[in-house]
Amino acid sequence: MNEYKVEDFAIDTLRILNVNELKFTRRDSGYLYLEYQGNTYEEISLTRLQPFFCLDTYISVAFRNDEEEWIEIGIIKDLKDMNEEQRQLCTDYLNFRYYIPIITKIYSIKDNRMGYLFVDAETTAGHKKIAVNDWWTNFRINNSGILTVTDSDGNKYQIPDLDRIDRSSYRKLELFV
Repeated sequence: MNEYKVEDFAIDTLRILNVNELKFTRRDSGYLYLEYQGNTYEEISLTRLQPFFCLDTYISVAFRNDEEEWIEIGIIKDLKDMNEEQRQLCTDYLNFRYYIPIITKIYSIKDNRMGYLFVDAETTAGHKKIAVNDWWTNFRINNSGILTVTDSDGNKYQIPDLDRIDRSSYRKLELFV
């Protein structure tokens, strides 16, 4: 591992990375490794800075240092600026990290009157019974009209467009959105 100076990673500096100098590789462990400007980073994390709006832009690249702290190296402004191989490595990693099944049909929503809703739904990951604690907080519609549902385990589900879900499902949701 390289020696790093704290000033190299100031938290108040936005550092846009030159995508032509990024060389990601995936190790057998599943972690991404990175060579960038003569430095090697052994455990990389990619984070979408705007995960619901910008899937391929403004991606934070960070590494874990010897003290187990995540240190940001910089930002990839747009994945489309990368070569195909590098873009695919990053896209695969991000798709795994941000796996969010789409709700395609709602069969029922039951309120147990103790703070939980139980949503019986069909998703792109199959039939699910989703337990939602505090629906007021965990049913969120963003400015783009995407409904994100967070279950009691922290898993996320989405309905990308409430106007396109079937009428029966929408009627079941009306009270909660």
